[in-house]
Amino acid sequence: MTSGRLILLVCAALVAATLPVPAQGDKVQGTATVGKTKVVLAHGMAVAFKAPNGQLISAVLSDKPVDAQEFATDTRTNPGEPLVSGLFEGAWKSQHIGKKFSGFTFTIGPSGMMGEEFLVGGRNNTFSIGDEYVLDVKSRAPRLVGTIKTKTPVVDLGAGRTAGLDASFDLAVTSR
Repeated sequence: MTSGRLILLVCAALVAATLPVPAQGDKVQGTATVGKTKVVLAHGMAVAFKAPNGQLISAVLSDKPVDAQEFATDTRTNPGEPLVSGLFEGAWKSQHIGKKFSGFTFTIGPSGMMGEEFLVGGRNNTFSIGDEYVLDVKSRAPRLVGTIKTKTPVVDLGAGRTAGLDASFDLAVTSR
């Protein structure tokens, strides 16, 4: 009985040792604030692609997961058609306008951030604030890892409007 138990334990250990290690999940933590609206960022997605202006990575940080099937449909291109900056951001903006999530999207190129947009407040309140960020990217591949925040916790946009961002991210990068 003891030897049978030992064999069973050894077999169980061998099976456990051969199981694949699950891939590290995406991690997003932070907030995007527009006026009095605060969005807790907990999900994200990153896509790398070769564009006419170089290797780019577009990412979204959001309160809810991206609808992957809708994203694939919205970013479908014809064979040989080049991927361009704006394709992925537009797909995420479309989902935001469809009230699937709120958050922040940005694209980085070889020299740093190329574009960004707050997706908070619905169709008429998506906007960009320009060069008001501190972006620290620790890794671009196979995972996009880093932090992004506004230079000041609250950026005054004029006319009584304000925005702020403070987030960390660790996202698997999908290549397109």
